[in-house]
Amino acid sequence: MEKIAVASQKGGPGKTTTTVNLAAGLALAGYRTLVVDIEPQAQAGIALGVRLGGPDVAKSLGLKLQQAAQGVPTSVGDIVIDCSHLLEHRAGQGKLCLLASEQATMANAQHILHAAGIGQIHVLRSLLDELDDQFDFAVFDTPPAVQALNGVALAASDYALTLCLPKHATIEGAVTMRSTIRHVKERTNGLADPKYLGVLLNMSSPQREWSLEEIEVRNLMVDTHLAPFVTDIREDTRISRSYASGMPAVLGFARHACGQRYAKFLQETLDRMDAPQEEWEIALSADEMITQAAERKAAKAEAESKKAAKETIRA
Repeated sequence: MEKIAVASQKGGPGKTTTTVNLAAGLALAGYRTLVVDIEPQAQAGIALGVRLGGPDVAKSLGLKLQQAAQGVPTSVGDIVIDCSHLLEHRAGQGKLCLLASEQATMANAQHILHAAGIGQIHVLRSLLDELDDQFDFAVFDTPPAVQALNGVALAASDYALTLCLPKHATIEGAVTMRSTIRHVKERTNGLADPKYLGVLLNMSSPQREWSLEEIEVRNLMVDTHLAPFVTDIREDTRISRSYASGMPAVLGFARHACGQRYAKFLQETLDRMDAPQEEWEIALSADEMITQAAERKAAKAEAESKKAAKETIRA
């Protein structure tokens, strides 16, 4: 099972929608995929139509993390929730499952893990070992990097990516997150060494609508060597509607632009997992894209002018 963490320094850049759409896309492609919700707000579960409450709180991953961190023998096999019904009537479907979170139990797990420090950083990796043969991929929805749960998630991951919004404030966080990912090997004494996969620009705008801030952010993602994905995820109300309905956009709006962009992002992710960074296709800077657009416009105008001149001569 290959484990991918979707991580950011702070909350708000769209980790949950990225996580569930990446996971649902993998399942749609035929893979056995597990979403691991390590966020106390439990939003990944909500995005898949799962809300733990009442007696179902016993299915919270938070409880299992508490037990394992306190040395109590436990297993996660009995709390896996099958969400594969979301894939019904879709060709080539794989399997989509969830390890769900719940606010109180996961918050308590956060306190216990924080108190335990580096000694329990491997707790999630150990819990997931029993599922290794049951899934091809696990995708982690993580809390902000200031929480101990984030460190536990990164220590369990094989790959990690981060996100930016078209806002200056998110660039510094992405740079910090990249550094954090690259220091996991040192913090885990070599047990984990997640490969940094790059940064996804989320909630972006079409080029004709770019603000000066978005242009500057796109340039900075390249200039600071964050390895931005070529595909960006545009601002789209269908994505938020998908979250509310419990059906990821890559499934519910597969034929629309938002679903197709998530599918392209998935393919880029898989390509980067299989290749060294020097072979990745990296997004151009905004300045380069603007120059290319101007050159295409000029070339088209020249071609149309020549065509008009030939038609005039014939006439």
